[in-house]
Amino acid sequence: MITERRQVIFSNDAVKEAVRLFASLHPDKMPHGQVRRVWTVAEPELQLLVQIEQAGARNLLEIAFTQGEIAAFLILYCRRNKIPLPRNADKFLEIDNGSLSLVITKQILTENLSQK
Repeated sequence: MITERRQVIFSNDAVKEAVRLFASLHPDKMPHGQVRRVWTVAEPELQLLVQIEQAGARNLLEIAFTQGEIAAFLILYCRRNKIPLPRNADKFLEIDNGSLSLVITKQILTENLSQK
């Protein structure tokens, strides 16, 4: 068996755009406002922190998102931008040199040629 591994690394601007895209499609799940800043925190578990400036307010609201929510943002962004993601592959998140990355692994069945 062979395992294929692919990694899609997102710039901070791409992550910010993914959050905006998710917010525009799911306004009930995020407060309305301008996304000002995004950053990741690895401890105790990977989270995405998003700073939002609410419309008409001077206060900045900080929201933390879980790995499942982050994956939803990034997968939606990939689909919107036609970045291929196999449906039947395992997907998980990593931080790579300070950037958020979506890692895709897929098991590939191979013929055992030594038995022939």
